[in-house]
Amino acid sequence: MKYLMVLPVQFYRVDNHRFACESAFATHLRELLPRTAEWGNGILLCGPEMSSSTYNNNKSHLAVIDSRKEELYYQKAFNADISRIKYFLLAPFTVWPKIWKAVKQSRVIHSGPSNDPLCPFEIIALIMGTISKKKTIFVIDIDHRKSAWMDYQSGRISRKSYWLRKYLYDPLFSLQIIFAVRFCNLLLLKGQPLVDRFGKNKPHVKNFYDTAHNSSMVLSEAALASRINQVNRNNRNIKLVYFGRVVAYKGIRDMIIATHQLYDKLSKSKKKYSVSLCIIGSGDQKAELQQWVTDQNMGKFIEFKDAIPYGSKLFEHLQQYDFLLAAPKHEDTPRSVFDAMACALPIIAYDTYYYVDLEKTGTVKTVPWNSVVAMSEKIERLANEPDTVIEMMKQGREFATNNTQEAWIEKRQAWCREFL
Repeated sequence: MKYLMVLPVQFYRVDNHRFACESAFATHLRELLPRTAEWGNGILLCGPEMSSSTYNNNKSHLAVIDSRKEELYYQKAFNADISRIKYFLLAPFTVWPKIWKAVKQSRVIHSGPSNDPLCPFEIIALIMGTISKKKTIFVIDIDHRKSAWMDYQSGRISRKSYWLRKYLYDPLFSLQIIFAVRFCNLLLLKGQPLVDRFGKNKPHVKNFYDTAHNSSMVLSEAALASRINQVNRNNRNIKLVYFGRVVAYKGIRDMIIATHQLYDKLSKSKKKYSVSLCIIGSGDQKAELQQWVTDQNMGKFIEFKDAIPYGSKLFEHLQQYDFLLAAPKHEDTPRSVFDAMACALPIIAYDTYYYVDLEKTGTVKTVPWNSVVAMSEKIERLANEPDTVIEMMKQGREFATNNTQEAWIEKRQAWCREFL
């Protein structure tokens, strides 16, 4: 019997025994594997398979898992690039039978809600698990109920699409959570507001942090002292960074505009220091942004770098920057916020529900959503408040120390023992 995880994470089948996935997620699976031994003989992963072109374009920051060496197994559910209509028509005859087969050979079903009602996938596994009287874990990575309004305000969707999502998709999303609260053994919801809305005072509904860093990645006391000594007390250039997927909803264009505004302001005021932004990662918007930066002659202060594999090399690189920027165009819960904390890297972000929730850690400062002016002003203000920045650095490192992946996996294992 296996511990089954049915997820929207994309995998790639390299050969009969090996498969690839995002490197930080592979690290998480390896940490999780020994903790699932009580409930299954290995972890079976069921999810979409990325195309060969996607794999080749992202190979540098993917990790390869060999099922002959580790009890991690992958079963393809469907092609990641399948159209919604094709999925809707074929899923009952191709996808769902595969899920049913995986459920029958597993003891625990770990999955979450399906955001698209035309492409039900994850929730199907939990329904099948409930019918089969399996133990079930329901996980929500993002609360998307406000994303439709945000996408509409950003001009990313039409009014028709907004009403469709508000009055059809979002209620169906909420119904899935209500189902899970009623029938699943354990719920892990990302964000305290989500817990308070659906599972307040229910012992099996938990708020969790999906951290990937381990204790060895957290900045040492000596390295923290060194970074504190380098805080901008002498008009040193402000170095900003974004790392992760370079896709439209991450709001990278807003980060560039905010940086540009501050760069122009500092140039006109004849300050002795300036500002720059480094964008680390890959994605379908990268080429477009690079061309735009070139066309607007912003290459002096905007830099692009390829994705750096998750691990010590990435964390060492991040230590040279002053602030991490986050400007999501809709709700987002990126793991990068915790990686930044591990590097004692303060965060300036739009005030989406998750970043507002994380302000209590002391290392996040938010600005009004979609306001590049407010973000630009916050960067300048914090750059001139070294004592505030130092406190943010200390609080971030402390939070990262207490919230490593090991700590959260142990906490999750304790919850599993209690409710499974």
